[in-house]
Amino acid sequence: MRVYIPATVDDLPRCADGLWEPPLAYAVTERLLAIVDSDDADELAEIARDVAARASVVDVGSPLRVVVVAELTRAECEADPDLHPAAVRVQGRIPASAIACAFVDEPGAADDVREARGGDEDALDALEERDLLWYDASELAHLKPA
Repeated sequence: MRVYIPATVDDLPRCADGLWEPPLAYAVTERLLAIVDSDDADELAEIARDVAARASVVDVGSPLRVVVVAELTRAECEADPDLHPAAVRVQGRIPASAIACAFVDEPGAADDVREARGGDEDALDALEERDLLWYDASELAHLKPA
């Protein structure tokens, strides 16, 4: 199961050590499939990723939107539809070998992120219009967004 984990910039190097233990992720769950009128796998994955990106700012407090993507077994994840239709609770540490990639805001998004963390809904909307940059798992240990 591909999961989208809200993270912080400081979490990126920790992904490579296999000791990272985030409690929550988002995925294309049965509940999400039931409420979204689409069978496009890419569109559904984007929904889960975007929810994780928002959570990285609002819930985790990252200075940029950061989403780490991992491949986990269904046994390592438990759906939590009361939190969000795409939410899954992650059981245990994320092995470095499970990390596929990460999506990170460009540094220019920092002002919008700061305002969004302060509760500015317009800033959250502006962030959703911005693209996230893709980084391979091999780049995460040394990634230092400005």
